[in-house]
Amino acid sequence: MTTLSGMYNEMSPTFGAADALLRDYDCKAPFWFRWLTNLIEYAFTFLVLFTLIVRYIWNYIFTPFMSRFHVPFFRRRTRVSFQNDTVLITGAGGCLGRALAIEFAREARCLALLDVQKKPLDDLKHVLQQIYGKDHCRIYTYRCDLSDLNQLKYTITAIREELSDNISVVVNCAATAYFKDIVSHTDDEYQYTFIVNTLAPILITKDLLSGMISRNHGQIVNIVSCGALSGNAFSSSYSSSNAALLNFTETLSQELILAKATGVQATAVLPFYLDGGIYTSLRKYGKEKVLGATPQRFDEAAREIMSGLKFGRSPILLPSFQVQIVRCLRAILPDSVWSPFLLHVLGRTPTFVNQH
Repeated sequence: MTTLSGMYNEMSPTFGAADALLRDYDCKAPFWFRWLTNLIEYAFTFLVLFTLIVRYIWNYIFTPFMSRFHVPFFRRRTRVSFQNDTVLITGAGGCLGRALAIEFAREARCLALLDVQKKPLDDLKHVLQQIYGKDHCRIYTYRCDLSDLNQLKYTITAIREELSDNISVVVNCAATAYFKDIVSHTDDEYQYTFIVNTLAPILITKDLLSGMISRNHGQIVNIVSCGALSGNAFSSSYSSSNAALLNFTETLSQELILAKATGVQATAVLPFYLDGGIYTSLRKYGKEKVLGATPQRFDEAAREIMSGLKFGRSPILLPSFQVQIVRCLRAILPDSVWSPFLLHVLGRTPTFVNQH
């Protein structure tokens, strides 16, 4: 079987020389490069612990103390409530969508849950009724394949009619991924990934945005991967489709400002490393611990997302510290340094088995 490295050696005479530094880092990368990268990872681990301690002191000791003296800078931010909201969640049968549904069900008046399979939705509805009771929150489930745009249009129309066009929170959580090199991708795989990850959330937002603006109340939440911040080897379709969705979210935020819709917010959520779901396949061919961060459980990620939404943070980065540093490094480092650094940190190697 021809490896990705061998394939590119045939395609480009310069790739063979670059491959020694960029790909096979364990054996061929210079000692100083491996030493510096490991030092950065250890520094991240220490800074994560230090940041957690500082944030705890700031949020739970210093800020409450200063707020007693009515210092404007230290006033606590008003928390957003979802008590009277109708929430639409796509991909609710998946790991993160399920966890978010459980969190929103604590406050929301009504939940509309979408997924490509019906059974996970029925199971989730049963779990929610067991946790909160049958009368706590109205729950509607809809089976919908987001790759079928006609079916998506029909489903959104049915939801608007059944819920009196009163959806105030949209969580675009559904996603799909193919982990393989660019040449091994088929045209259909690229098309399917972009429809599910990018086009479907855009069309859902477009259909429901007018009602939110007219009521001046709403929240658009797009779950985007940190792969949107930088390309990742063997995830071209996934990272590029998420990059498009991130760009759309930023564009939407700007247009809401121009429309003076102060009560409507567009928020991008960028998780870095989650424990399960579509991340499982990619983790098999990388490091278990990246930049001091271990894979985060979905219930923990959902709680952090809810906290970020309640306090109006945008974007919501998971974990915040590591992703902020990655954004800074990507902005200042040239590609000749950033690409080998990212490959080493993530643990990418040429011996990668294509996964879906």
